[in-house]
Order: sequence, then C-alpha cells, then structure tokens
Amino acid sequence: MPMTTSCRATTKGRGILNQLRRLTLPGLFLFLGGAFGGHAVAAPYTPESDDQILQRLPTPEALEGADALQQRLANAPRDLDTAERLARLYIQAAQREGDPRYLGYASATLAPWLESADAPPTVQVLAATIAQGEHRFTQARHLLRQALKENPRLGQGWLTLAVVTQVQGQYPDSLDACRNAANLVPTGATLTCQASVLALSGQLVPAYTKLQRYASAATDTPDDVAVWMQTRLAEMAWQQGARQAALTHIEAGRNIDRDDRYLRNLYADWLIAESRPGAAIALLKPHADQDGALLRLAIAGIAAEDRRADLWAQQFRDRMAAAQRSAEFAHLRELARFKLTVEQDPEAALDLARDNWRSQKEPADMHVYLAAAQAAGDPSAAQDVRDFILENELQDARLAPFLDHRAEAGS
Repeated sequence: MPMTTSCRATTKGRGILNQLRRLTLPGLFLFLGGAFGGHAVAAPYTPESDDQILQRLPTPEALEGADALQQRLANAPRDLDTAERLARLYIQAAQREGDPRYLGYASATLAPWLESADAPPTVQVLAATIAQGEHRFTQARHLLRQALKENPRLGQGWLTLAVVTQVQGQYPDSLDACRNAANLVPTGATLTCQASVLALSGQLVPAYTKLQRYASAATDTPDDVAVWMQTRLAEMAWQQGARQAALTHIEAGRNIDRDDRYLRNLYADWLIAESRPGAAIALLKPHADQDGALLRLAIAGIAAEDRRADLWAQQFRDRMAAAQRSAEFAHLRELARFKLTVEQDPEAALDLARDNWRSQKEPADMHVYLAAAQAAGDPSAAQDVRDFILENELQDARLAPFLDHRAEAGS
C-alpha cells in the first residue's frame, strides 16, 4: 500500500488498530536495561500556534553538574574520573530526554581513551552502554566481554551484558551475566535481572512471584533499581494478562520517578490498550519531541479521532525519513508499528519487522512481526517467531491470539 498523506484510519485500518489496541507492547529502554529508541532530526515544519513546543531543553536535573565537570576536564584533559562522570551524565540525559545527541557527547568525552589500544575497562563499559543505546549490539557485546575479561568485578558491565544478550534472545548467556553481577550490584538489581530473563524462558509465574515478594518487602532499594523492578513487574503482569496488576506496578514506578521515559510510554500503551486514547494523548503531548511519544500520539490520535493525528503522523514520518538517511538506522520496530497501525500497510510492516528480528527479539519485536504477518494475510511469514517462542517456552497472553494461527501456518 502506498504512503498516504492522511493517517485517518480506513475501515480495514480501524480493524487492525482495534485488534492491536489490547496487545501493544513497549520496547525495553533502560540503561540498566535495553535498547535506546532514538529521536531523529525532523524536517522543518510550521507550528500550529505560537505556543507550540518545538524543542524541550533537558531538565536541570538531567545535566546537573555538567558545566563544572566540563570546565574541570578542559583544565585537565586526561582526568579519567572526571571524563567518566561527565559521560555518565550525558548517558543519563539521553535516557531522560530521548535525545541521542547526548550519547554522541558521551562518546566524544571518552574518545581520548577509546582511541588507544588499552582503554580502561570502565571506559569500555561506558562505551558499550552507548553502543547498546544506539542498537550496535555486536559492538556492545565485544566491548563488554573485553572489559569483563580484564576486570570481572564490574557489576554494571555484567548487567549491561545481561540486557544486551536478553534483547537478542540469548537467554542462557543473559542469565549467566545476571548471576555474575550478584554481589557486585544491589540485590534488587540482581533479582530484577534474573527475573527478566526467567520470565521470557518458561518461568514467568515463579519469576514474577519471587520478584514481587522482594519488592513488597524491600526498604532500601535505590530509586533507579526500584523503578526498573516495578517496570519489569508491570511487564510480567501484563504477560500474564493481569492488566490491573500491571497498572499497579506502573503507578508504583511512576510514584518514584514521574519523568521516567520508558515507564511513561509503557503507561501510554496501557491506556491505549484500555481504550483510553484521550488519556494517552494528555500524558504524551508535552513530550511530542520524543519519537516514542510521537508514535503513540499518532496511534492514540487515530483511536480518539483527534484532528492532530495527521500532524503527529507526519512529524513521525519526517523523523523516520531523516533517520533512514543515517548510516545506522535503528528504528525498525518503531517504523514497523507505525506502518501497521497508522498507515495500514501490513506488507511494508512485515518487511521491516523481519529485518528487525535479525537483531532484536524482545516481546515487542515478536508482537509487531506476528501482527504484521497476520494482517498481511500470511501468518506463516512469522514462523521464525513461533519457533523461537516454542523453543524458549515463552509465555505471553498478549501474543496468544497470534499463536492460534500455528496450525494454519503449518497447513
């Protein structure tokens, strides 16, 4: 189906949207966690009004102390401790703001050490975190394995390796990395890491139960770990079809950090799944400069018959077009979901989902691949996903309707 200027849902399109509304799945984004869905530079456009937000500057907290660190590094360019602290601030800003430019700043900060053949292991872990955020998973794994070989007591390195391998569906390797992180990171982080893997490999209920029990009793969990824990609990509850329990965990996480971008998008997906697109729009509209929010605004706008749906869709379309001109385009899942739910082009969505599957195997990737194949009238096109789910005994109530086509796919 060719691209259309308008994104108003056709009758067929509304059918696809209604089918997907209750099955939306976010992609994992935590720098303790998975991949970074970047934000591309949009083509110029004319604002609707003088008070329309064009660009949100980072909150002061995101880069608090950066100016002093920059000045200190300018005075002592080989001060590794200062460089690492500044790079971490930039990575945190990228996570908070959804702006990959900060990853570039972090990489530039570390460049004097990365250009040498013997970069310190701590620098390699930070570089791997940047690579992970830019979807360069193979490079991230290489950097992490090299760093951890030199210094196996880098807990953040093991956690990052666990997430990278989990994203790629390498569950035994991911679980090993979680276990290696034990005693090097807070207990809550170790348990969340392990539960995240077990929940995708045949042990969903016991993994959820154990982590929930710990979360209910723990009193000294660091805030960032607690948010990660509640996010994973929300996703595990949703895997089980327990949407109200998922909401409870989402709210618990947002009570700790209202500005967590991944959790905000997860909440928006929950609202869309619950047929509350207006609430999703209200939640996301202040963050329309972020691609993940913009994608969901377009989807929710169609469901709500909001006149701004066309604008949000065109802005997302422009950003993806700009990003595709980059040497490393890392938005395949997001673009596949857009093609499927907004443009009602399942064939294009299927091609994108198939390409994405080569590097990412999270439930969100399974979902868009299965949904696109079904919408294209060719469920067997996603047989790779079904085989992967069967091999790993993965349980997910959101994917079950698509797996009912297994017999059809094999006939």
